[in-house]
Amino acid sequence: MAGYGERNQLSKGVHDDLYAKALVLDNGITKLSIVAADLLGLDKELVAKIRQIVEKRTGIKKDKIMIAASHTHSGPEITKEFKLLGIPMEEKPIEGLSKNEFIDHLRDTVARWVVGSVYIANNNLEEAKIGVDKGEVHTVGLNRRDLKGPMDPEVGVIRIDNMDGNPMAILMNFTCHPTVLSSKNYLFSADYPGCAMKTVETVLGGDVIAMFTNGACGDISTRFVRREQTFREVERLGVILGSEVLKIAEGIETTNQVTLKAASEIVRLPVRKFPTLEEAEKIVERERNNLEKLKKQGAPAGELRVAYTSLEGAEITLKLVKAGISRLKTVETEMQVMAINDVVFVGEPGELFVEIGKEIKKQSGLRNTFVVGYANDTIGYVPTKKAYEEGLYETFSTLFSPDCGQIITGTALKLISSVTNRP
Repeated sequence: MAGYGERNQLSKGVHDDLYAKALVLDNGITKLSIVAADLLGLDKELVAKIRQIVEKRTGIKKDKIMIAASHTHSGPEITKEFKLLGIPMEEKPIEGLSKNEFIDHLRDTVARWVVGSVYIANNNLEEAKIGVDKGEVHTVGLNRRDLKGPMDPEVGVIRIDNMDGNPMAILMNFTCHPTVLSSKNYLFSADYPGCAMKTVETVLGGDVIAMFTNGACGDISTRFVRREQTFREVERLGVILGSEVLKIAEGIETTNQVTLKAASEIVRLPVRKFPTLEEAEKIVERERNNLEKLKKQGAPAGELRVAYTSLEGAEITLKLVKAGISRLKTVETEMQVMAINDVVFVGEPGELFVEIGKEIKKQSGLRNTFVVGYANDTIGYVPTKKAYEEGLYETFSTLFSPDCGQIITGTALKLISSVTNRP
C-alpha cells in the first residue's frame, strides 16, 4: 500500500473500490480526456505508457490526455520510489517477495484499467451540454503546518448533462490531502474523496459518474478537523464535501457550445542543496529529541503529528543523502493546461503548497482556474520560500530548491495565456 512509510504489511482487503474515471470531450475540432484515479500518484513513465496505448486505441492525442491522482493514502503502491530519478534506494522485502515485484504487477494492472476507462468513455460519446460553478467548504481541510495558516476552501464543479438536461457526470476539484485514514489502516480505500463521489452519485442516481481531482494541497490536510481516523470519519467528511458539490451542481446552467484547448510543456526543476551526511544525521537526532520531548509533555495529537512527520522528513533527507542525491541537479517533469470554455485546469505534478496554487489562480485573471495536483507525474512537495525557513516535514523531504514554486507558477501562467489568448 502507498502513502505511509510506517506500513510493514501487505493490504488486508478492500473497504471501498478504487476507480479510474475518464471524461472524454469532443467538439468536432479537438478531443481531450481527463482521467481521475483513486491513487497516491502516477509517475511520468507509467503515464507515458498509458497515453501511448490510449492514443493508439482512441485517436486522442497524447498531449490532450491528463491523468490525475486523488492522492489517497490507502491505495496501491505503483511507483518505484526514486528509481526513476536514477537514485538507487534500499528495497525492503515484504512477506518474502521484493517490493518491486509487487509494484510491477500493480503498475500493469493500473495501466490496463486506466486505458480501459478512456476506451469505454470514448466509445460511449453522445450529445451533451456543460457548465461550471464553484462554492466553498471550510470544515474538511486546514493548513496542517499551522492551524491558522493559509488554506483554499474553493470547490470547483463541472456538470455535464445530456441534451434533456439530466446530469451525466460531475467533476469536482478540492484542495486537501486524503489522509483521514492512518498508517494503521490496511484496507484499500479512496478515503474522503471516494465518499464524496459516492454521495453525489447516490443522490443524483441513474448512471451519473462523479469524479474528484485534488488541488495544491501540499500543506493542507484533515489533521486538525478530523475527529478520529476511522471509516466513520471518512464518511462524515466525504458527505460534507459531496453535499456542497450537489448544492453547487444544482445551480449550474449548461450549454452545448464548447471550446476545447490544451497545451503542455516540459520543465526542469532545480534540486535543492542537501546537507552533508553528518549534518543530516544531526537533523534526524534533533527531530527525534523534539518528538520525545513533546510526548513527555503530553502534547495534543495534532502537535505530535507535526513532530512525527518532521522526524520522518528528516529521515527521508538522510536516506537521500546516503543514496547520493547530490548527483542529481534537476528533475524533468510536465506542466499541462486544459481550457473548457471559461474553465482552465492547470495540471501540475507536485504537491504544491496552497499559497502557490492560490497565486496561480489569482494571476490567471480568470474566474474559473482550477489547479489539478498529482497530474501526469508525482514529484513530491513544492513548498513556498517561507516554508524552507520554517523547516518541518515537507521541506525536509522535498527534492526541490526554493525557486521551484516560482518556476511552476510562471510556466502555468504562460500555458494559460496560450490557451486563452490572454496577455
